[in-house]
Amino acid sequence: MANLRGKMKKLQTALVKRGMIIKINQRQFYSEDQNRMITSYSVLTPVECFCQGKGEWKTKEYEILKTCSMVDVIFCLLDIYKAVSG
Repeated sequence: MANLRGKMKKLQTALVKRGMIIKINQRQFYSEDQNRMITSYSVLTPVECFCQGKGEWKTKEYEILKTCSMVDVIFCLLDIYKAVSG
């Protein structure tokens, strides 16, 4: 698990160096079915959106992925890295 967390951090750092700000939020919840705590991950990036009501630009968080699999997060980060490196 620590090895996967390290890979996640390295990819996140590499993306920041490429100018792509990616946030990884973690949230825990209890699963009655599995009788254990489960961690869910959200991969987010800030985007500029025009707010019609206020007539101004705002920065909002765009959710790229939501999953309970750290491996899925790593593959998502890898895909983003390939896209911005290409």
